[in-house]
Amino acid sequence: MNNEQFLKKLGRKIRILREDKNYPQDKFACISNIDQSYLSKLENGKANPSIIYLKQIADALEVDIKELFNFVI
Repeated sequence: MNNEQFLKKLGRKIRILREDKNYPQDKFACISNIDQSYLSKLENGKANPSIIYLKQIADALEVDIKELFNFVI
């Protein structure tokens, strides 16, 4: 898997977990303290998040950070 494919899978996983919690993107951006436009880029595989952003996302989703990398959907 190349970097582009990895980022797309990561973004898709974040979107799925967010939708499973029934959070609209704007509400989730607020809860996770991440700008909505950046969250959109992240979910579309267009951003390479820092580990701090990934921790914020995992915390807001109430999942272990390793769950973000479980691409088996």
